[in-house]
Amino acid sequence: MNGEMEELDEKEREKRKQDKIDYRKKQSTSNLFLFIGTVCEILLSFLFVLIYFILSVLITTIIPESAQSIVYNILLIVSFVGGIASGFFVYRGLGRIIIDKGNLRPKLREDILNQFKTLKEFKADQEKKKQQ
Repeated sequence: MNGEMEELDEKEREKRKQDKIDYRKKQSTSNLFLFIGTVCEILLSFLFVLIYFILSVLITTIIPESAQSIVYNILLIVSFVGGIASGFFVYRGLGRIIIDKGNLRPKLREDILNQFKTLKEFKADQEKKKQQ
């Protein structure tokens, strides 16, 4: 009987060890995905701000000189905020595509996957949790 208990304990230890290894793999994959994603989001936001800034300069050249400074200042603020927002939305869309195409769902933590869910998917998950 004592031999059976030791065998069960050994199996349980191996199972826990494998669970820890799997958790660490998920953790490292999730951290790498977030790091690369953050760098891409910063680059996308910078690119959109630059594009919107160029557009605002082109728009202000069309406007009469008396109103150029006011319009330019307003467009500068709009281009900055719009560039950051555009970068964020494109980042989320690209993240969803990369997760789906790369089959990364089983490799990433649930909290990371929640960041890239659509509102419809998020509400469906909340309903499932309420029913359980």
